Amino acid sequence: MAHLVLNIFVLSLTVALFINVTAVSVELKTNVTDRLQELHEIQEDLKIKSKQFETMMESEVGKLKEKVEFLETKIQEQDNLLKNCQVATSDAIGSLRNVEENNLKKTVLDPKTCLEARTADPSLESGMYFIDPDGQGRGDDPIYVYCNMTTGSTSILHDSEDSIAVSHCFEPGCYTREIKYNATLRQMTMLSELSNVCHQSIQVDCYDAAFEFNGVPYAWWNDRNGDPRYFWSGVNNNSSDRYHTCQCGLDGSCKEKSLSCNCDSDLAIELSDVGILLEKDLLPVTKLNFGRTIAPTSINRHTLGRFECNGKVVLNGMPTSCQDLWRIGYILSGIYSIKGSSNKVETVYCDFTKLPGDEELQTWIGYADVKSEPVQFTVARKSSFSTLNTAISFDQETLNTGNALNTSTGVFAAPRNGTYFFAFSSFAESQYSTFSVDLQLNDVTIANCVTSYALFYCNVPITLKLSRGDRVQVSLQQGSTNNAIFTGWLLAEDIFQ
Repeated sequence: MAHLVLNIFVLSLTVALFINVTAVSVELKTNVTDRLQELHEIQEDLKIKSKQFETMMESEVGKLKEKVEFLETKIQEQDNLLKNCQVATSDAIGSLRNVEENNLKKTVLDPKTCLEARTADPSLESGMYFIDPDGQGRGDDPIYVYCNMTTGSTSILHDSEDSIAVSHCFEPGCYTREIKYNATLRQMTMLSELSNVCHQSIQVDCYDAAFEFNGVPYAWWNDRNGDPRYFWSGVNNNSSDRYHTCQCGLDGSCKEKSLSCNCDSDLAIELSDVGILLEKDLLPVTKLNFGRTIAPTSINRHTLGRFECNGKVVLNGMPTSCQDLWRIGYILSGIYSIKGSSNKVETVYCDFTKLPGDEELQTWIGYADVKSEPVQFTVARKSSFSTLNTAISFDQETLNTGNALNTSTGVFAAPRNGTYFFAFSSFAESQYSTFSVDLQLNDVTIANCVTSYALFYCNVPITLKLSRGDRVQVSLQQGSTNNAIFTGWLLAEDIFQ
């Protein structure tokens, strides 16, 4: 019974609990449903707002795309314009450069020397430059030289500047080396003509390899004309073409005092001869020749310096030829006056398309009648004059250009060196007396005229070479005159003193 009651109690408790749980579950279900409904509404609202925002953003993006496309179009247009402008500018600059280069070619001459280049532009630095000694547009092409802009010197490079060993052989000049320069011989000759000084150094290191032995020359160099030269320093100050010496011979410092070169010695030591060739009319060295190096112990090495020129030709006085005019810079062909023979002015035609050494450079035309000041006079004596041993004075002056004649003393004083012509004419005042006059130069009679009873007219013409200050007069020696004429003029002046 008790057991039954307990089961009933448990059953009742379970039912009550189930009812309560069910009620709670229904309430919870209602609350969850409400929450879900709210969340759904919020979600829908967000979707609507998101859709609106997306629509707005798409609209803005569309506008931005339009703006970007517009800007890209403008940028492309600007790029095209810029490219066109650059092309046009480049073409214009190219055209201007071509015009400028052409104009420069027409108006700017290549410098003839490094000194001329430095004078034109003192800011230039030392280095390699093109110069054209024989003049632009004529002769040979410009040459590539080293310019020392500190001194203005011009150096011509060549292929034998390093120390070069001579091969073993015995005969005179059996070893030869032709010097190849970075210039033509014509250009180097013209450079020498334009320059005040030119030189070329040479060093020979030797052992048992004489330049000259027992009077036989084994070594020499060839000048620009191809002629052999036997001196190894200085100038050829001996009339003989076989003049042989070295710098130690000039200084008196050779190892063997009786010899002219160290290398001529038989001493068993290595020796050297170092010199500088100074005769610019013979330079540059065109070939080196050595011999007598057959012995196994013989040593001979040569080192030839560059052909170097400096300075500018300075004329001593007036130009005497078209070559002188070319040296000081004349380039236009034409007729020129130069200092000729006997201190006269000569007229020549200079063809500057030619160069010094060309026969057609100068054509002689003739002497020029040049006077720094005209000198001419005509005076007369119309009154009686009878003072003997005295210069006849004059009382009438028709012409006295230069005022060289003093009418009151009758003395003519030469104002210039030159050649003068004089003529004196007179009648004796009485035809029955002897009449005599002397024409005197510096008080010394050089011509006279004596009349007799049968001939009372006197005439003395003469041409004289006078120096400035020389005096000419007509001196009465016998008789008297009341009718005399004295005339004279400068024929040719010695312009060059």
